[in-house]
Order: sequence, then C-alpha cells, then structure tokens
Amino acid sequence: MKTLLLCVSCLLTPIWAFAASYVAGDTINAISLVDQHNKSINVTDETRVVLFSRSMKGGDIIKETLQPLSETQFPNNLVYVADISGMPSLIAKFVAVPQMQELPFSIGLDREGEISQMLPDTKDMATMILLDHRNILDIAYFDSSEALGQALAKMNAAQ
Repeated sequence: MKTLLLCVSCLLTPIWAFAASYVAGDTINAISLVDQHNKSINVTDETRVVLFSRSMKGGDIIKETLQPLSETQFPNNLVYVADISGMPSLIAKFVAVPQMQELPFSIGLDREGEISQMLPDTKDMATMILLDHRNILDIAYFDSSEALGQALAKMNAAQ
C-alpha cells in the first residue's frame, strides 16, 4: 500500500509543479519578450504594473482600457504581456498580430506560453500585477474595462 501511495504521489508531483503560479510576496523573474512590432519589451526592476492576459476576453478588457488613454494618462512603468500560445499560429501571424500593430501601445507576446506560464490568471479576466523591484505587492483580476480603468486611474493619481 505504501508503495502504491508513493508511486501515485510521484506521478502527480509534476502536475502540481506546473499548476503553480506567482502569488503576492513572490519575486517574478525578469521577462523579455518581443512586441507586435518585433521590438523588445521587458519586465525589469523598474516595472510597477504588469497587465496580463491569457484569453481573448482578458485581452479585450485590457485593450479597451488602454486604447483611449493619452500618454499623460498612461501609467508609468506599465508592461502588457499576452500569452498567445493557444492561438493557432496562422491566425496569430495573419490576423491577430496585424490587428495588434494598429494599437497605440506595446504588447509583449509570449508565443510559446513558457515565459508567462507562472503569471497568474483567471479564466476570461484581465490580470493586474503590482510590483516593487519585481516583488509582487498585489494581484487583481478584472472582468470589465471600466473596473480596470478605475484601478489604473487610482494608481496614476497616487504617483
């Protein structure tokens, strides 16, 4: 019986390891991606906010929030990261990325899903991660662009 339990726990351990994501108090690894214009975009010690989407709905929430912002309204040290690994590569190449190129802000694209795998998310929501020297202060999830916009406005006012 003990052998059976040991075997089962060894088999399940890798599943649990992949299921883990960052939580408040963790330090995230530096992130380096290429944006929709093939320019480098990085999460560094200076980054204060990471907006993250893994789903189309989460991405729409972030895009609806950021599109109308002027440069003075755009939060300092904000990086938007999108995991597009679930999107078929032809759709990404010929439809999604060209549409993203029309946006007035950069999106760090994780095409393989490996770099952003530890970033927390909730189905069909946008994630906002507040950082201080890559240390996670808080993680919030938003199901509407209005709520995300209000949170970013409060942050901008505090700066």
